[in-house]
Amino acid sequence: MTGASVLYLLRVSVPDRPGALGALASEIGRAGGDITAVDVVERSDTAAVDDILVEAADHTTASQIATSLRSLPDVIVDTWQPFTEGDQLGDGLDIVDGLGSASSRAFAAITRIAPVILRARWVAIIDEVNGGVAITQASAGAPWVRWAALPWLPLVKADAIEADPAWLPHEWGSDPQLAAAPIGNSPMVLLAVRPTGPTFRRAEIARLTNLAAIAALAAHSELQPGIASNLKVGSGIPSQVRS
Repeated sequence: MTGASVLYLLRVSVPDRPGALGALASEIGRAGGDITAVDVVERSDTAAVDDILVEAADHTTASQIATSLRSLPDVIVDTWQPFTEGDQLGDGLDIVDGLGSASSRAFAAITRIAPVILRARWVAIIDEVNGGVAITQASAGAPWVRWAALPWLPLVKADAIEADPAWLPHEWGSDPQLAAAPIGNSPMVLLAVRPTGPTFRRAEIARLTNLAAIAALAAHSELQPGIASNLKVGSGIPSQVRS
């Protein structure tokens, strides 16, 4: 498509059987959309959760596509929203190889690539600062915030974080999706923010855990038990669809 087309992120659960994704793609095309990228987020014995970038001529067409998809049997539409991080579709994983030994440089690199890997708007490192807690490193455009305390700290393991207006910065939206992982045995955590969703799946929280483990190595902090043996980072980047 050309001109003022729009890009939407579709997170959808489809049956894990031959032809299921093809049927979904056919319906998107019939309704006027073009698939530009696909990423398998999570897979079980019966279903697969996919992130699909769909290009449509305009928002009216995009709405029609969403209506068509929700009518399909055995298909669960988790998220259908405008995609605004198109500049982050390049593969940022290679940057991990150049993190270096200086923790400050490594943290800057991790917060730069993590939004790509996690498909988050912002990623930040939170640490103890002068008797409180604060964002000490963050991806581009992230608001820098300081708190007297956060109710979910200290964090024992990586998990989704409940967004509570009592501590939530208004820049993060009224109902953001959050996930965080401890950085080794230090007081630091790696926090990912999606202002408008979708929710973080288990596989995505596992990616966040791996990134936090890389940050722990850079900070010379002892890894949590079981992390080192499982350390592996998948890019989380949608594979470009080739015709």
